[in-house]
Amino acid sequence: MTGASGFIGSHVTRLLLERGEHVRVLVRSPARLADVGIDTGARGLEVHTGDLLDPATLAPALRGVTRIHHIAGSISLRERDRQRMHDVNVTATVNLLHAAADCDAVERIVYLASIFALGGGDGIAVREDAEWGLSGLDVPYVQAKREAELIARGHASRGMPLVFAYPCFCYGPGDVYESSSDLLAGFLRGSLPAYINGGHNAMDVRDAAEGLLLAMERGTIGERYLLGGENITFEQLFGLLTYITGRPGPRVKLAPALARTLARAADRVAGDPPLTLQMALMSERRWYYDDSRARAELGYTSRPLQQTLRDAVDWHLARGVG
Repeated sequence: MTGASGFIGSHVTRLLLERGEHVRVLVRSPARLADVGIDTGARGLEVHTGDLLDPATLAPALRGVTRIHHIAGSISLRERDRQRMHDVNVTATVNLLHAAADCDAVERIVYLASIFALGGGDGIAVREDAEWGLSGLDVPYVQAKREAELIARGHASRGMPLVFAYPCFCYGPGDVYESSSDLLAGFLRGSLPAYINGGHNAMDVRDAAEGLLLAMERGTIGERYLLGGENITFEQLFGLLTYITGRPGPRVKLAPALARTLARAADRVAGDPPLTLQMALMSERRWYYDDSRARAELGYTSRPLQQTLRDAVDWHLARGVG
């Protein structure tokens, strides 16, 4: 498995270990496993130190492996990370798939792909066969995930046993690095003075982990499966958080054009602005998805979003956030 020290990957790792599986993880720093609550001495866990950007470290980690969860990746909406988005999302995937192609034992690979690589963003809940229409969206993360997706599809067309899974936007306990919880953490801290009323499909990270295991067990090789929760606007999200916590949400709703103007100015004058142009471009869209295929074919289910947010809030508050 790659990405075991991340938000989704740590939940997948724990699930596999709870089910008595032998799990080999590839991590750059074993110490980061402890950060996300994984005991490196846990029964059934085998830790390999390596780097997806260093192909020489991959063959030893893959030796004898029959199933691969490729979960590693990174998201940033800051211009300074343009090259890193390509490296960690494209080059890393290329290196892993090339190494896996040389391993005769590999029977199945679940590739955690990006919903943005499918397209969407216009407020209509799209499915796995969505037509790509984001080539003009200047967000390096989105373009990198699309490039990686097409590369992986090419491998699948040549017989690599890939199953594609697309978790939507994850909330829940355990987001140590706030990789997916910046909105929630900002709400709890009271540091969100304004928002753009786009939207997203919000789900529980624990459901995403279960869905990835279902994709491994039941998914059809070569096929794509969206894993989601509820399609909501950000205004609705903040309303739920206000209901759960009793705290007020951001009061100012920015029009997209104004948000882009403010973000361009912030990008020019601030080293690390709270709103970048890439953030504005992504936040003004409504990233809605239809996961009915996974529900019908994999038996995927999701818990109510209110329960997810309540658990996430409790976890963050217990850590002193807000």
